[in-house]
Amino acid sequence: MLLCIDIGNTNIVMGLYDGPTLLGKARYSTSTVRTIDECGLRADYLVRRFHPNGTTELDGVIICSVVPSLTPRMMVMAQEYLNVEPIQVTADLDIGIRILTENPSEVGADRLVNALSAFRNYKDNCIIIDFGTATTFDIVSAKGEYLGGAIAPGVETASHNLASRAAQLFSVDIKPPDSVIGKTTAESMRSGIFWGQVEMINGMIIRMEDELRDECTIIVTGGLGRVFVDSMDRDATYDPDLTLKGLRLIYDELNK
Repeated sequence: MLLCIDIGNTNIVMGLYDGPTLLGKARYSTSTVRTIDECGLRADYLVRRFHPNGTTELDGVIICSVVPSLTPRMMVMAQEYLNVEPIQVTADLDIGIRILTENPSEVGADRLVNALSAFRNYKDNCIIIDFGTATTFDIVSAKGEYLGGAIAPGVETASHNLASRAAQLFSVDIKPPDSVIGKTTAESMRSGIFWGQVEMINGMIIRMEDELRDECTIIVTGGLGRVFVDSMDRDATYDPDLTLKGLRLIYDELNK
């Protein structure tokens, strides 16, 4: 069994694999997982919930993280709680794609994992759109080259920032509005936030494909991806487990 851990700025996602089969996963708020013991309790619960023999049959742990302060705690947790020496994904690790950016070490580990996962699972030029704390766009070629991407404020990040800076505005839930033209403040905010994000995505896809001079497969991931995928102009595949799939592929490649 393999435990895959994706540490993001907003959420930590853990997935338990038995070979290629995802047995189960859990999502925790990053802000609530601060100590080695808290990391261990959550990992132990996930494994025991989805496998009758618990952690005794755990073969490996692989971690990608964009939260440097939490990474060493999760690494120690794997050693002390799970008795496994974990693998940490970084730009220095040979994960099976060429990183064609000026400074590969600046690229978030999750973005590299997503690129590898898209390359191996879709075998095409891909634009990966990840809805998280930031909305990121990553390009991987059909030859397995990570070409770069773009980073925009995440939709919830932008929404909360707007509400915090305007005295008469407030947070609204993120969902497709009934009308583009809002009749109330809440409807107006929901329309601007939702359709503003959709049009940004549509425009970025057009510009990226123009620059590449090629059409790409569009892959959407991240917690809020399902909210937007059906409203985009282009057909896109929603793959909520893209990062976990990539972590498993990397682990398997390293342990051939």
